Amino acid sequence: MDIASAIMTIDNLLWATPLIALTFGLAVAYCIAMKFGNVTKAKLQWNLLTKGSGSEEGLSAFETFCSVAAYRVAVGNIGGVMVAIMYGGPGAIFWMIVTALVTSAIAYAENSLGQIYKVRMDGQYRGGPYFYMERGIPWKTLGKIMAVIFALFATIGVPLLVTGPSANNIAQAFELSFGAPRWIVGLVIAVLLFLVISGGVRRIAKFSTIIVPFMTIGYLIITVIVLVGHADNIIPSISMILGSAFNKHAIFGGMMGGAFSYGVKRAVNSSGSGFGETPPSAAAAETPHPATQGLVNAFSVYIDVAVCLCSGIMAVVSGCFNVIGADGTYMYIGTGSPMMQQLAESGTANVTWVQEAANSVIPSIGGMVIAIALTCFAYSTCIAYYYEGESGLAYLMRNASEKTRKTVIWMIRILMPVMFFIWTLVTASTAWAVSEIMFALMAWFNLIALLFLLPTVKKVYDDYMKQRKAGVETPYFNPQKLGIKNCDVWMDINKDLIAKDKANGID
Repeated sequence: MDIASAIMTIDNLLWATPLIALTFGLAVAYCIAMKFGNVTKAKLQWNLLTKGSGSEEGLSAFETFCSVAAYRVAVGNIGGVMVAIMYGGPGAIFWMIVTALVTSAIAYAENSLGQIYKVRMDGQYRGGPYFYMERGIPWKTLGKIMAVIFALFATIGVPLLVTGPSANNIAQAFELSFGAPRWIVGLVIAVLLFLVISGGVRRIAKFSTIIVPFMTIGYLIITVIVLVGHADNIIPSISMILGSAFNKHAIFGGMMGGAFSYGVKRAVNSSGSGFGETPPSAAAAETPHPATQGLVNAFSVYIDVAVCLCSGIMAVVSGCFNVIGADGTYMYIGTGSPMMQQLAESGTANVTWVQEAANSVIPSIGGMVIAIALTCFAYSTCIAYYYEGESGLAYLMRNASEKTRKTVIWMIRILMPVMFFIWTLVTASTAWAVSEIMFALMAWFNLIALLFLLPTVKKVYDDYMKQRKAGVETPYFNPQKLGIKNCDVWMDINKDLIAKDKANGID
């Protein structure tokens, strides 16, 4: 067995049914614990998103929202959707959307925990799974072991290994649409990547607030153009997606199991809910209550859902997709572009499908627009990945001097663009497999931690909703009042509000 085959085997083992079941099952448990507030509080989430400001130590809610959205909207929202369709049929699109909405409860949980157990370090807030594993899991030794291992995954795996699909898909897209050599594309993007991450969390946040709205709206516009160009096929395509999802379609009727399995897997991989990617960014926010940022960042799942739906519907409505059956042979080869036959012969499912869908309405230019959109998605995601690596490193070196910590952080800032350049030159399957292995390892550790911490998350969520119901203008977090330990920074953050209530005789 060669290295590439071994990597694929490990990937398939880690992403087997137990992990999918744990993710979906835990998401449902959190939905119930929150009384489905993750999908019924959209108006509140929007209001929280547009209010609040930053401070010297923390970012505003909108800045952290955009940083988190940068994690979620990535290559998986385009290329990942195509992989789901190829192996699960068009019905996988439906299950991706359902999974994304359900797992927004996990997004709430991990981001609120990032806030609950955050600390002050080097003049800013730091948080993440390693902090809530160490400080929140009742069994201290287990919590510390899990925290260190997860921090190593975050420090080494996320900025250096997980960036593979982003780099590879950008190179592929520009090679196809512009004829640009991969190494040149990789070099240019690597340099641009360094220019942003070298400025730390504040430059990353400012960049995200600009690029996230721009790239999302732009992608929606190109989707509308493709739909208008294939208006007569919109209703049949929706029928195909729903029929395939529930074993009702003539061609894809027996694929419900594959549609569900691949839909869940690709949705989880796309949104990152449960991986522990976003809590470090969420912890950087200035807010009086952890639930506030949990709700705001859970709202980012709607952007993820929108982009996944756009990618899937463009491919299906234009006929630019292929589907492989359980026996390994093609059940369907798209007729929307002559290139679909070539892609079927090579077993390729990636951004090229969406480029061909766009080209079917706007020849040549459509594919170029998708290439640029993909670059924005992947580039912003890699920038967000860097911050997770920095936060993990800060945790591992929390007892070192500030000077030593900052020196080592600069090493990550230099190594990450170098690895990004290397990833543009490897095969797409290897890049995806390595990335998924890293994510699976992180998911196992993080989801187990979320299982232990469900009572804490529920307690904090109920406290926030109770205060809002009582008409409290600014709900705030008092960990001592709730009996939650190891989060003393909140007693200082909310000291004025706590003192005011005590003076008024409110416990």
